[in-house]
Amino acid sequence: MIQRPTTLAQVAERAESQEDFGRLLRDWLHELRRASSRPQVTAAIAETPRPLRNLFTGGPAADAWLAAYAEHLALQAGTPPPKWAFARARIAPEPWFAEAAGSPALRFAALRQTPLPFKRRNLYTRAVELSLGLRPGRPAKSATENQLANRERQQRFRERRKAELIELRTLAGASDSPRPAHRHSWRG
Repeated sequence: MIQRPTTLAQVAERAESQEDFGRLLRDWLHELRRASSRPQVTAAIAETPRPLRNLFTGGPAADAWLAAYAEHLALQAGTPPPKWAFARARIAPEPWFAEAAGSPALRFAALRQTPLPFKRRNLYTRAVELSLGLRPGRPAKSATENQLANRERQQRFRERRKAELIELRTLAGASDSPRPAHRHSWRG
């Protein structure tokens, strides 16, 4: 089973056609919903994706989409956008409208409603799918990661208890001499 891409670099690496790119980008957006911390978001956009402009007809627009999503995501997460996202090669050479080309009303709505990171790259769309569920604190761990952490914690606990037991036995062995009996006197 092929895993969904978790980074924009993986989207670009696997894309061989415009159709591949669209599917992989949707898969990446789906995976992005699992991100629960800023470091996870940063990891999803940090690596520079390979250029797609010479691979297929819509390659220049695909390069622009990668950069636009990287900047938009970084702004949503409150982290600095990656530097690669601002390269000139990451701007679509022609305006690209997601809505129907023949409808001036839809074009006008796209011009008004498109987020700035997309406008900067000559991409116009009213709908930018990006839902982040960032939570304060540590990032969420998988069940496997939790099991491993629990196993390690239990091992450390056992080692501490073993060391304490050895120390107690050593102390008990050093004091094998008889102890005077303590008598308690109760004054009444």
